[in-house]
Amino acid sequence: MLTGRTHPIKELCMSGYVRTKEKCPRCGGKFIGEPLCCPSCRTVPRRYYLDLPWKGQKIKLYSDQDGYPLDSFERASRLLNHVRFEIDRGIFDPKNYVKRDLRQLQFGNYAEVWMARKQQEQARGQLSRSYLRSCRTWLNRLNQYFRYTNIREITGGRIEDFLLTLPPTLAPKTVSNILGILHKILADARRRQDIQQMPNFPQIHLNEPEIKWITREEQEVILAHVACPVRRALYVFLMLTGARPGEARALRWEDINWKQRTVTIKAAMDQETYRPYTKERDVRVLPLHPAVMEALSGLPRSIAGFVFTVSGQPLTGNQIYKTWMRAAARAGIKISLYQGTKHSLGCQLLNSGVREEVLQALFGHRDRKSTKRYAQLVSDSLKYWEEED
Repeated sequence: MLTGRTHPIKELCMSGYVRTKEKCPRCGGKFIGEPLCCPSCRTVPRRYYLDLPWKGQKIKLYSDQDGYPLDSFERASRLLNHVRFEIDRGIFDPKNYVKRDLRQLQFGNYAEVWMARKQQEQARGQLSRSYLRSCRTWLNRLNQYFRYTNIREITGGRIEDFLLTLPPTLAPKTVSNILGILHKILADARRRQDIQQMPNFPQIHLNEPEIKWITREEQEVILAHVACPVRRALYVFLMLTGARPGEARALRWEDINWKQRTVTIKAAMDQETYRPYTKERDVRVLPLHPAVMEALSGLPRSIAGFVFTVSGQPLTGNQIYKTWMRAAARAGIKISLYQGTKHSLGCQLLNSGVREEVLQALFGHRDRKSTKRYAQLVSDSLKYWEEED
């Protein structure tokens, strides 16, 4: 007969429950059973928590140690078993389950840090001010819905619910832009390993934009209502070169080669700040139409060196857009500046039989190439008007 001291077997922790604060979305009843579900509708919760007694306290855990929400009964059950194991080992600490940077994962806070990174990129010349301004605009919409939402809880369903909160009057392009910023933020979060996977984004069907353009005769009618010679010369330049308004405002006298009758497009205005590169970061050497040469030759030279100036300063975007809209309204022609210049030139050239590759070179619709390659472009091949005798 064996005798000796017996050791009591330590009882393993089996306390704690998986619960939910939700009710059935169909009947409003409680979720019961294991796993939790509505006995009538067979629906299940979308969010769970652990209800634990510990050292005389009631503890509720809503996320795991990585800050991920308990979005399934299986995830919550695995966490409960892990917590029981830690309790048995005497190493359980509820502070480990309150993610210290949980506030940083709230969309509003996360987006603010994201914007700060974008501002740094803009300061290094990697982003434009206009893009940054658009980001702030669309983020205001996103924050109205997602501000206090953990980015790890943004699912395809939540995004669809967000779309239903947007005014139906918003254009599809605007909705696409808003979702584009959300996608960019979450894609960066995925790259930085702040989320494990990207949610599914609904597709926004965009209609083909209407191509509006006017003839050279209609352009001349609008120009007749522009009194300022500097602004009129700028519009002529846009109409006959296909340059963007920001590129024309950044044009400097040294960019014009009077002898070869060419202009080098290599900079642009970012809002009202000179930027030493274009939108596509290309350099285009373009021929100057005789009408452009005539318009430029009559302009005063400013100390600042810019071609299109008022009181020595480059024309602002607001100035040239307002003047154009007033002149177009007086002419009885409803057309925007971009449509009445760049778009119109493109349509005029294609209708006159100019090859598409010539138009692409003229407008800079190319992949990003080196400055040297563009500088070697033979501008004579881009002439689309007939030389006068």
